[in-house]
Amino acid sequence: MKKKGSKPEKKLILNVANTKYEIIKDIAGILRWSISDKQDQDWDLLWTDTAVSTERLSKMRITQKINHFPGMYQIARKNCMALNLNKLRKLYTSDYNFYPMTWVLPVELTDFISALSHNKSKTFIVKPEASSQGRGIYLVKKPEDLQETDHYIAQQYLTKPYLIDGLKFDFRIYVLVAGCDPLKIFIHEEGLARFATETYQAPKKRNLDQAFMHLTNYAINKNNPGFIQNQEAKDEKVAHKRRLSSVLLRIEEDGHDVVALWDKICDIVIKTLCTVQPSLAHIYRSCQPFDITNSMCFEILGFDIILDHKLKPWLLEVNHSPSFTTDSTLDTEIKQKVIFEAIKIMNITPKSQKMQEAQCKSICELRATTSRSWKNGTEERQIAKNAALERRDKHEKRQKTGYIKIYPGDYENYYQKFMNAAAQNWHVYTGSKNRKKDSRPLSAKRKEPVPEDVSIPRKKSLEPKSKEDRSSKTILEVYIGRTK
Repeated sequence: MKKKGSKPEKKLILNVANTKYEIIKDIAGILRWSISDKQDQDWDLLWTDTAVSTERLSKMRITQKINHFPGMYQIARKNCMALNLNKLRKLYTSDYNFYPMTWVLPVELTDFISALSHNKSKTFIVKPEASSQGRGIYLVKKPEDLQETDHYIAQQYLTKPYLIDGLKFDFRIYVLVAGCDPLKIFIHEEGLARFATETYQAPKKRNLDQAFMHLTNYAINKNNPGFIQNQEAKDEKVAHKRRLSSVLLRIEEDGHDVVALWDKICDIVIKTLCTVQPSLAHIYRSCQPFDITNSMCFEILGFDIILDHKLKPWLLEVNHSPSFTTDSTLDTEIKQKVIFEAIKIMNITPKSQKMQEAQCKSICELRATTSRSWKNGTEERQIAKNAALERRDKHEKRQKTGYIKIYPGDYENYYQKFMNAAAQNWHVYTGSKNRKKDSRPLSAKRKEPVPEDVSIPRKKSLEPKSKEDRSSKTILEVYIGRTK
């Protein structure tokens, strides 16, 4: 109960200027937030359907949140994901054997044509590197079937998928990345199963172009006159889009261990995000060096998983902006929960904002205090960061949602080696290990441990450079004060 004469609680603002989805506005109503469609800086949560730039994150106040991480394209673009996963598979072959053999074209065109020529019984699926909703996808069995395309990837096609009622299907798994430094991952217990609309047959020359048979994309199959929408409970066993939980139940009824299957899916999610964590963390720290809550960015990813005939899950792709279109009551029910519960976990409240402002002010003052040694300042900052992360953990545990925290967890040490290898890859790729300058005084410098030696070819840097340090006055204005 509010005290008599106390000020009314601040009404939070959700900016929807850069989203086309009506469900986002609906959720603002459920939260009793104000909605803004202006291209300005007066908001608490900005929801956007497109990638976020480093400039955007750098200009955000410490209390603001945005629904994307700069740099997530490293797994959301098909070519980048293939490159990152291939690097880890070279080092940990058995651990990263969860996605089909993939070639990035035209760079690896020679190798791919060789694979086509020497594996005439196999089929390959070709996808534009940055497309979605099944656009531009086709199957090939020989080199002359290749069409002229600028940039695309080719994958070995899984010719023996697990079928239900003779239909091919895949899972849309919703994953919440709630922080990158350290990595914090949740997976939602509910999702979608998308079915093809024609009985599956092994790929042959005469049926390679039958998209309703080979592709499970909703955007394609909804155009089939035989598509059954899921509007009522009775549709759950026959619709071409179903609840993830109902399909898992069906698989269990068929005599399979769905607990083991779910564990494998969680493992795929964590290992995939391990490949991009070092670059995400670097960009985040460069843009917001004084945030200790690890919470200014979050992202709901759509992992597309398919099962083979032995019930092994395979990663097809990761969507950084999964569709939140609500064409059915099923869509509305599941997607509303996925979004609303993600916002609950991120703890966007006036109370948490005041605490963040106080924490930021303390960190800025600590940085501006020249009498403190570099070492003591760093230790005090780490203590404050640990306390902030502990408060976040307590808040997350109190939330009753469908999200399940899968990282960090019991096997944190097992996954750490993959992040270490990804960090080494990233340093070599950007050359940052050689360029990085140490601003500490000589007396404070320590000998760094030598990382495990891995042989990775050097690439040209694509990562943004770190921001220059700013004065504490500027920091307080940028990170706490309202922009004029």
